[in-house]
Parts: sequence; structure tokens; C-alpha cells
Amino acid sequence: MADTTQSFFGTPAVAIITGASKGIGRAIAIEFARRFSEGLLLVLTGRSEKDLQETASLIKADSSFLSSKMTVRCVVGDLQNQATIQNLIERLFENIDPSQYQHAILVNNAASTGDVSKYVRDFGLNDVKELQDYVFLNVNCPLILVSKFLSIFSSTIPDTSEKGPSKITIIQLSSNAALVPIKGWSMYCTGKAARAALHKIIAAEEPNVRVLSYSPGPVATDMLRYSRDNTRDPDTSRMTRNSYERSVQPIETVTVMCQVLEEDKYESGAHVSFTDIVGPPKNG
Repeated sequence: MADTTQSFFGTPAVAIITGASKGIGRAIAIEFARRFSEGLLLVLTGRSEKDLQETASLIKADSSFLSSKMTVRCVVGDLQNQATIQNLIERLFENIDPSQYQHAILVNNAASTGDVSKYVRDFGLNDVKELQDYVFLNVNCPLILVSKFLSIFSSTIPDTSEKGPSKITIIQLSSNAALVPIKGWSMYCTGKAARAALHKIIAAEEPNVRVLSYSPGPVATDMLRYSRDNTRDPDTSRMTRNSYERSVQPIETVTVMCQVLEEDKYESGAHVSFTDIVGPPKNG
């Protein structure tokens, strides 16, 4: 059941956000910084140090932040690099004392589209490494991150009598492609469907954790531009171009996501879509 005793943004919190160097991840970081009123540790990760630092600069330059007790930490790394993933995850969680926070949040945002220029019949043995890398980033990494996150922010800190956060939330950025087959997007649809299933399982296994799969709708990001310019299937290409023309800015969909989190009426593990809440974006 939803916890109505506390505001989502009203207690000291730690929020770990992947893919925070641009787009939706950056918008989530900025909006969380604006909304949390009792202190916030933002741990941001992405591949580009320059872009991560830009996200941090935008946060620190915003005079609308409610809390002076905010810390932003940037951890540069590639979640798709299997050789360095263990070190990256350790750095994400280092020097965090769970007993200092009442709310722990993990945002599984980092993702990729995969190859949108091929039908299923076009893939072959030469594509095995590309397929493995795609699954690692889009499915395995969220699983590994959630496992590490839960091991740290459990209700009782291991080997001590100290309590961890009373509220734990896991958010994954999903897509309607998790639910609908889209020609030419076999990698993307499969990855999103697997992520949605994974987070449903997490919700079933962890009844004290709030889990949300949020589909942001068509958003003006590099990923949507890439899909618009590289999709092979003519029907999907028309759909993607139309989606881009009707796309919203990242902050618009993140604002709606924050409203969903604050209202806290969703069933844990549910797949909630921006367009289900506000309707499809109108043609510009």
C-alpha cells in the first residue's frame, strides 16, 4: 500500500541517478534538487565528465532549490563496460551512511536504443557482441544496481543495530515499447520489456520497496533523434518522425513523473505512462 504518512520529497534522502549527464536523467536530477526540502545527496553517473559537470552546474546555479543541505556527487563511468562495472558500482555507493537518510532512491535511467536499422531476420552471428552489450547495459546493469542498492539500504544496516531509510523507492525509465511490438525495433522492445518484467519481479520480492516503471512518452532527446534518423521500417519511421514532431521537453515529463511519485497512488511495480496521464502530445 502507498505510504501516505510522508511526502516523497519531504525527508532527508539519497538519490542515485544513472544516465544523468543529459536528457531525462539530467531533468530528474534538477527537479529532485528543486523539490527535496530536508536535505539531499544526489549521486549522478554518466559516461561524459563534461556533461555530468554541466548537470551539476545547472543544479547549483538554480536559485529555486529549497534545501541548503544538498550535495551533488558525480561519478563518471560506462555502465556498458563489463571490465570496469564492478569498480563503477562501488564508487557509486562509497562513503554513503544509510543511517543518515530516511529515503533512498535509485533511478535506473541509463539505456540505449540498440540497432533500429535491422529486422530480426537480419541479425546474425556477427552481431552477438553487440547484442550482448545491449542486454548488459539495458537489463543486467539495472539488476546489478538494484541488488547492490538493496543490500545497502535495507531496514537494518548489516552487522549493526542501526536502522536504514524507512522509505525505499526504485524508478526505472521505461517506454510503451515494453508493451507494444514495433517493427525494426527488436532490440529496443526486447530490452524495455525485460526491464519492465525485472522491476515487476523486484516489486513482488520486496513488498516494503516502492517500484515504478515510468514511460516518459515522446521526449526531445538524442535517443529519439537517433531513432528518427536511423529507423529502417517505413511504418515505424513515419511513427518516429511524428513522435519527434510532437515530443515534449524532458522537464515536462519529469514534472509529471514527480507528481506520480508524490501522489503515491500507483501499485508497486506498475507501468505508468506520461500519455496515459496527460493524453497524447498535440501536434505543434
